Amino acid sequence: MKLFRKKEVWLPTWQGFISAFLLIGILGYGAVSNLYPFLAQNDPVINAGIIIIEGWLDDTPLQEAVKAIQPGQIVVTTGGPVQFGGSLIKEKTYADVTAARLRLLGIADEKILCAPAPDMQCDRTYASALAARDALKQRGLLGKSCNIYSMGAHSRRSFYLYKQAFGVDYSLGIISLESQEADLRHWWRSSLAFKHVLSELVSWIYTLFSSCKYA
Repeated sequence: MKLFRKKEVWLPTWQGFISAFLLIGILGYGAVSNLYPFLAQNDPVINAGIIIIEGWLDDTPLQEAVKAIQPGQIVVTTGGPVQFGGSLIKEKTYADVTAARLRLLGIADEKILCAPAPDMQCDRTYASALAARDALKQRGLLGKSCNIYSMGAHSRRSFYLYKQAFGVDYSLGIISLESQEADLRHWWRSSLAFKHVLSELVSWIYTLFSSCKYA
């Protein structure tokens, strides 16, 4: 009776170890450096009739969005209840706050469609997408092509959830605006950018695995 058997095992040489280490390093660096561009999706619709602006955008990205508004376009502002400081301002949702900011930036009131979302503990972006869809439907504008203005690594998740709310065949585009607070292109160099990109990566993966809720 044999209790052991002889087996030949191939092991890499020291040159093989170095080559494998270098290959893993190159692939890892490529994945890290391309993670933010992947999440910060840009896929706009040409000559869209509607602009949808997520109400939590910082002032500088919002100003960039305003510069892109064309004559005849309707601007939809989205967002749920303001999370803090609500007792200090009359606007109670991010949609209302951003509508007021747009007026200060010179956008005529008749071009602004405010679409506040309900208070949600989760799925806030999806709730905002539904609110935008319903607001457009009430105004008889549902069916017109739209570009969504989001920011940074949140953009891919926003685009996915708006597609779920509007329908995968709806003419929707996404434009990702850059934050001025951190260098997101080199997100691993600062704690703020690191947190933004990794948290959005986790949130995007979670959204994909919970997509049955949005069917």
